[in-house]
Amino acid sequence: FLSNTMNSISGLGILLDATDNEYMINCCGVVSSWEFYVKTNSGTVKLQIWRPEGGGQFKLVGENSYTVAAGDENDEFLYTVPTNERISVRDGDYIGFFTAGQPMISHKSEGDGTDGYTYSTTIGAQTVGSTYNWGSQTADTRKEYAINVRLVPGNSPTLSNLDSTVTFPDSTAANTLMFTVTWSDNDPLDILTVVMTTTTSSFSFDTTNGEVKNTGALPYGNNPLSFRVTDDCGRTDTGTLTISVTNSVPVITNLPATADITEDHANEQLLYTLTVTDDSLGDSVTCSIASSNPTTTNFFSRIVSGSTNYGIYIKAQPSLSYDTARQYILTISCTDTKDTAQGTFTVYVTRNNPPAFTNLQATKTIAASTTTTGSVIYTVTSTDSDSNQLYYNMTCAPAACPFTIHNSGEILSTSDLSQHTVPGYDLYVYVTDGKTLVGPRTLTVIISGINTAPVITNLPLAAPLTVPENSALSMSVFQVSVSDVNSADTHTYAASYTPSLGSTLFSLNTATGLISTSSTQNINFESVSTTATTYVITITATDGQATATDTLSIVITDQNEAPVFGKASYAISGNEGAAGSTVGNPSFDVTDPDTGESLFYSIDCPTFVINSNTGVITFSHDYDLDKAGTASSVTCTVTVTDGDLSDTASLVVTINDVNDNTPAFGSSTYTFYAQPSTGVGTVLGSIAATDGDVGSFGTVSYTLDQTSLGYEYFGVQSNGDFYVKNGLTSFSSGTTVTLTATAQDSGGLKDTAPVTIVIPESTTAAPTTTTDRHVTFLEDSRNIAWVTVASVLFAGLVIFWGYLFVRFGSFPCKNGSYKPNAQKVSRWPPFDHKENVRIVKSMDMI
Repeated sequence: FLSNTMNSISGLGILLDATDNEYMINCCGVVSSWEFYVKTNSGTVKLQIWRPEGGGQFKLVGENSYTVAAGDENDEFLYTVPTNERISVRDGDYIGFFTAGQPMISHKSEGDGTDGYTYSTTIGAQTVGSTYNWGSQTADTRKEYAINVRLVPGNSPTLSNLDSTVTFPDSTAANTLMFTVTWSDNDPLDILTVVMTTTTSSFSFDTTNGEVKNTGALPYGNNPLSFRVTDDCGRTDTGTLTISVTNSVPVITNLPATADITEDHANEQLLYTLTVTDDSLGDSVTCSIASSNPTTTNFFSRIVSGSTNYGIYIKAQPSLSYDTARQYILTISCTDTKDTAQGTFTVYVTRNNPPAFTNLQATKTIAASTTTTGSVIYTVTSTDSDSNQLYYNMTCAPAACPFTIHNSGEILSTSDLSQHTVPGYDLYVYVTDGKTLVGPRTLTVIISGINTAPVITNLPLAAPLTVPENSALSMSVFQVSVSDVNSADTHTYAASYTPSLGSTLFSLNTATGLISTSSTQNINFESVSTTATTYVITITATDGQATATDTLSIVITDQNEAPVFGKASYAISGNEGAAGSTVGNPSFDVTDPDTGESLFYSIDCPTFVINSNTGVITFSHDYDLDKAGTASSVTCTVTVTDGDLSDTASLVVTINDVNDNTPAFGSSTYTFYAQPSTGVGTVLGSIAATDGDVGSFGTVSYTLDQTSLGYEYFGVQSNGDFYVKNGLTSFSSGTTVTLTATAQDSGGLKDTAPVTIVIPESTTAAPTTTTDRHVTFLEDSRNIAWVTVASVLFAGLVIFWGYLFVRFGSFPCKNGSYKPNAQKVSRWPPFDHKENVRIVKSMDMI
């Protein structure tokens, strides 16, 4: 490049090989030196590494500056980059340079289009890390610059302070800084990536500042955490940090302690609540009784209800004896599963003196007639050497006795005994000083002068009685029997019912004890089943003083009940139709007291079919009222059944006639003849139509369309006779008239037929005074036609004769000679207005 040229533009930036990649770096390392040739100008050149970012954008990843002193120009320079200024490069980076002043690095023009570069005159000085849109600058391939870069592999990164171990207690708060990982790289411009490769939810690692923190409670033991640092070129270093977590030992803060308990203690009881602390954030402490001296199972430990603390309990009914063991030393152990804390709890047993009865056992007789509610019948007394407060309770036999005991020892009556029936009770009395329960001791109470209660002898029954629904009113169901030691007693009866609806279904004779069905309310199973089908009657028999009570169960049973039509007669109407077509739905309102019954219909008329489920009526065969003898109304009997019982009702079926036949003329066309002189009322013929319908739809009426005539000249009688309605003198002989006749029934169905009336030619002249005359010759269109044709032929013949006369001077004769002045004799018949019809016809024939 020594003799090659220089650019002449100041502030020139060059990106080499942005088009053909010849100067693209294809390895990963660091820049160790630059080699370039400076031709004419001295100054400072910025030697650059650019990295593509996409879309034409490039990032300046590094820059080395080199200054060429004046006088050192026109020389090749090898600039060795100091270690601390080396630029890290990657595969795909590009080299470039920038000169703020006059260009310094020479180039040569290759001209072969293989050496690419992009240049910018506006780029200016760039900061490392900034981006520049080289894609929008001018690219060329005509110059090769005298510059080269030399790379070396570079240095691997290192984790500076691993492998290490740090120790923390498990009481350490969350988000505490455990350790700060440091890393370094002798290539100062390398981009390093540091990650913690151990997957854990207990620790977090900040990849920016290297801080390792705990996310919550520290897990006990050694926790190894692995890390890796990677530079741009994939060179790595690894290391391990071990976080050793020590356990915080639980502490029982309120032991030793003591408690006193009497030897006759009976109930489970909390003796002491433990206070245990553990600084560990995640530990759970459990406490138990590790041992007891002397050995016992009377004590245990559990969490106190409504608390998180453990308590020391004595069990219910412990086996304690003051004479056997006066104290128990319990060793309490609390552990967090890693370490254990212990303490002692001493239970002292105290002796108890039980109370003693002073006036039981005993017997007491009381009068039924004078013992009322609240009467004191006896006072129990007792003593206790070490307790002033005693408590009494009592049971009795038979149970539910009419007595109670107060803590004062008084036994009182709880009811008026004059109506009582039990002659005596044994009262079992207990006394306690709150520690020892003594008893029972018996007080026998004899009640004198009581009435013997009656006894119901035939209740309860082994099985409920069954009463079918629809049983007769006032039907006897059950007779209550009563026996009474006091044979002279008169008994009356009362009843209560469960459910209460039973009181409307049954009645009890209060004098005799006879239970019957209601005299007014019939029993309906379907109605009562919504409430209950089993009824319990509680029967009370009394002699006026004492009562006897027992129960009777009655089950209402279901009976099959017949379905019932809501009406005796139903009616439907429908149109005549084909077999299978629907006549109608009578909408039978049938009720069946039995819930869920399936009902079926049948009919006794063979003409009809009934849908057994819906009651819809259809025809069993084609039904046509136009057939003789077919009835328009039929009365049938319809039966509904539940498969066992049935009911009937009459059904009147009315069939409506349908206009199903169209009237039809006997002929497709009709032709009649008349003279102008034919008299009014004259019947010319019949156009009678037939209709297959009977009745009103079979009645046919006739109309004629005479609009074109402008007047009604003809008419049709009801029997189909076609007659002259008005005079025909306005018609000329030879006239033909065509009308449309319509036959229509009362339902609107119709048929039509054309009717032609021919008025023949007349053979005699009509009087000149009548309006009925022969048409003139020119009034007949047929004469006009043949006259026109004849005139044309005659004109042609005249022209021909003229030609012959001019050509030959005479007309040819029959024998071939000409007779110039011969007169042709005409055979043409004379015109006769009176005979014009005949003449026209003869011409038509010609």
